[in-house]
Amino acid sequence: MCRMAAERLAALRERKGSPLVVLGYLSYRSELNARPLLAECHRSGDVVLAPKIEKGNRRLRLLRMEQPEDEAPGSWGVPEPKDGLPEWPENSLGEIDVVLVPGLAFDRKGGRIGYGGGFYDRLIHRFEAAGAQPGLWALAFDEQTVEEVPMEPHDFRLELLIVPAGMMNMTGRA
Repeated sequence: MCRMAAERLAALRERKGSPLVVLGYLSYRSELNARPLLAECHRSGDVVLAPKIEKGNRRLRLLRMEQPEDEAPGSWGVPEPKDGLPEWPENSLGEIDVVLVPGLAFDRKGGRIGYGGGFYDRLIHRFEAAGAQPGLWALAFDEQTVEEVPMEPHDFRLELLIVPAGMMNMTGRA
C-alpha cells in the first residue's frame, strides 16, 4: 500500500518537476504506519512536515522533519516532531502538495471520521483561508472503509484513499 502511495507521489513529483512538500502524520497505535512512506519522501528529496499539537489553542503547528528520527512522544503520547525543529511558515501553506490525513474510518465518497479533536478540520480551514489546495490523502486498512461516514458542515472530503485493495480517487484531481 505504501508502494502505491509512493508511486502516486513519484508521478506527482515528476509532473511538478521538483521535490514535493508532504505533510504526514506520525502513526500511533493501530494507525497504518506512514513512516516508510515519509522515509521514501526524505530519500526522494521531498520536504517532510509533521504536525505538532500546540497546547492551549489545540492548533496544529507544522514542523519540518529533517530526518525520520526527529520524533518524540507528544500530547497524549501521540508521536510528534521533536521540539526545536523549524516551523513551516503560515504564508507558505500554498506550497504544501499533499497532506496525509489520519482517521478512524473512511468512505468511498471521501468522508472521514477523525479522532474527535477537530485538529485536521481546523487545519484544512487554514489551507482554505490561505487559498491553498493540497491533495488530501489517507492511508487506511480495508477494515477502516465503511459504507458511509456521517458528515457535518465543517468536515472536509478526501481526494484519495489508499487501501491494500487499491486506490480510490474521490475528486479526479489526484
